[in-house]
Amino acid sequence: MRPLALLVAIACAIVFIAVSLHDYHQLPDRIASHFDITGTVNGWMGKTAFTSSMLAVGLGIPVLFIAAIYLMRFLPTQYLNLPGDSWRDPSHFRKACDYFLTITLWYAAAFLLWQTAFTHQIVAANLATPPRLDGQTAALLVVPIFILTLAWIIAFIVRFFRPAWGG
Repeated sequence: MRPLALLVAIACAIVFIAVSLHDYHQLPDRIASHFDITGTVNGWMGKTAFTSSMLAVGLGIPVLFIAAIYLMRFLPTQYLNLPGDSWRDPSHFRKACDYFLTITLWYAAAFLLWQTAFTHQIVAANLATPPRLDGQTAALLVVPIFILTLAWIIAFIVRFFRPAWGG
């Protein structure tokens, strides 16, 4: 694992928490928490419940991914299903697990930044009267998370189609 990836993921988590807490103080007690495709409100909740759920989801998803990938190193090597058998060799298994963890930490960092933007957009929608979510901006947020997830998957595939001894 690369320490830089861990530090960046932690920094992004801190930014997400800080922005969420800052936004909490700007929200009314009852907020629009869900919007339909046109940006019209169709769900409400208290600001504490909203902020708590956004923090739980925003931090929970990356922690779940990181924990699952980290714990993989404790499984027998035959459970690592990769394109090349060389990665299952005990001498390369640790290297594969470290790569998985490093790239997942980078994904987690980017996801946390995306979650920060997503949550902040809902807060901004609630500052308008009446609350309304800008559909174009919301749609633009779908593109980066899709590209990010696709890049994460492609990075795995590209790396593990090469033999373990190839670097």
